[in-house]
Amino acid sequence: MVINPVATDVWNEGDGAYLREVAREGTRLAVVNIDRGPLTIESYYDEAHAVPDVLRIVRENRDSYDGIMINCFADPGLQPARELCDIPVAGPAESAMVIASLLGHNFAVICTQKNVKPMVEMKAAYLGLRKKLASVEHIDLPVSELETDSEKTVEAIERAICEAEKKAEVAVLGCTGMLSLYREVVRRAKIPVVEPAAAALKVLETLIDLKVSHSKQGLYLYPVLEKIKGY
Repeated sequence: MVINPVATDVWNEGDGAYLREVAREGTRLAVVNIDRGPLTIESYYDEAHAVPDVLRIVRENRDSYDGIMINCFADPGLQPARELCDIPVAGPAESAMVIASLLGHNFAVICTQKNVKPMVEMKAAYLGLRKKLASVEHIDLPVSELETDSEKTVEAIERAICEAEKKAEVAVLGCTGMLSLYREVVRRAKIPVVEPAAAALKVLETLIDLKVSHSKQGLYLYPVLEKIKGY
């Protein structure tokens, strides 16, 4: 199951088509969105309002799928979703940054707006990858405008990657809303570029193949659902 943690279905069809092309033969995908929450996620406030409905969907579907992907670079609700499940749950930021760290000495993240830069740095620090993160470049476009003028956005990403190339060996696209532009971005880039939605999907497929999921002996405890009221 792929959860788009936004209160609109505008990206479901396109995301599903892209991910089905990326997926291995035999992988079946369902793409859904939340009913209540933000229309886009570009701040901690947005992220916080997405999490309750993400967790509702996870709770209702955890026994019906082999893995769950939360399709946003903020990875909203990733940790509590893992507590709810005995199946693997993947987030694009975590998956992409870990994969990027395997591809070179360091990497850069190309994000949307300036406020996201410290959020990415904090995410890298949480993952133990802060020393691998060489830079965070932003393109000064909100998520809602990424596909308004695709050529303009690709050119902005291209400029950001060119800047990143001065410091980093690998680039990570810092928004899953950029996935429709990935093929053209890769064609123009001189360094490897990791697209985070595809990265999360492939991480899930690998974990499912290996028949492993998140440990419940430390960080991820089974939640006591009765303690939570009003949701």
